[in-house]
Amino acid sequence: MTAFLAELGKQLVTRWTATLMVPGALFAGAVVLAQVLGHRHAVDRQVLQRWLDTIAATPTGGRGATLLVATAAFLLGAAAAGLVAGAAGLLVEWTWGLTGTAPVVRRLARSRQACWAAADAEAAEAERALLADPADPAARARTRRAIARRDAIGLVAAERPTWIGDRLHAADVRVQHRYAIDLVAVWPRLWLVLPEAVRGELTAVQDRCASAARLAGWGLLYLLLGAIWWPALLVGTVVLFTARYRARLAVGVYTELVESTVDVYGRRLAAQLGLTCPGPLTAETGAEISAIVRKDDVVRQLRPVPAAEPPPLPLFH
Repeated sequence: MTAFLAELGKQLVTRWTATLMVPGALFAGAVVLAQVLGHRHAVDRQVLQRWLDTIAATPTGGRGATLLVATAAFLLGAAAAGLVAGAAGLLVEWTWGLTGTAPVVRRLARSRQACWAAADAEAAEAERALLADPADPAARARTRRAIARRDAIGLVAAERPTWIGDRLHAADVRVQHRYAIDLVAVWPRLWLVLPEAVRGELTAVQDRCASAARLAGWGLLYLLLGAIWWPALLVGTVVLFTARYRARLAVGVYTELVESTVDVYGRRLAAQLGLTCPGPLTAETGAEISAIVRKDDVVRQLRPVPAAEPPPLPLFH
């Protein structure tokens, strides 16, 4: 037991160092540079060198106590920056679940809705042309491109202000339409019947989603630092674009895994709940599963009722 706790402590320290202290130390160093250089001498190496020479020449600069206090302050600042970045990352994750009804984000949601509607109309027109002449290779290529453009915006009709929000929403809608399963209500029960390997895969992807959100939090901090040191604006912009790419990639993989989990293990959950499902999972069985886990009455068990506005898919079990 002692060895296990020691190993667990090592892993926690290693993870804490990798996720908070290392990027926190970089940010703390950037804060020091911002204070020393400012906008006017943002990339002036001579100013930085003179500052370092001044510190080295200061009588108190060589004292061990002074050095120890400065090091402790630097580490505390790095840790504090890491905590703030983590909090900012949670805020970023919260924005992924916005529905587009708030006044600030309503315009973004409407813009995505208009883009998806235009792409859907183009795909429908291409499909009609293909049906008119199925042997035309140009029509087939045009249809594939039109569908790909529409799916790049959203797998279902866009409703949310962000791509990530719509991708999470699409998993709910697709599972609801195919199996009549209320994914938010069913997911905790489905998690209990999954093999350990599948849980590990899902947890790993969830960690990548959280890591991307935390990276976006660092990007926001660097943008704030750009108010007194303009190179931080460049760093923050690059970090935010990187975080956006990683977040979209991780959420895309996560939602695919969630839908695949329902496809593969939905029948196992039905059996655990005492339902008969000899063949593929059907909408009738899915509706019964949803009714059981939501504690619905018998009437609703017999009649699937799709949710008008499914809540966002939870990122974490």
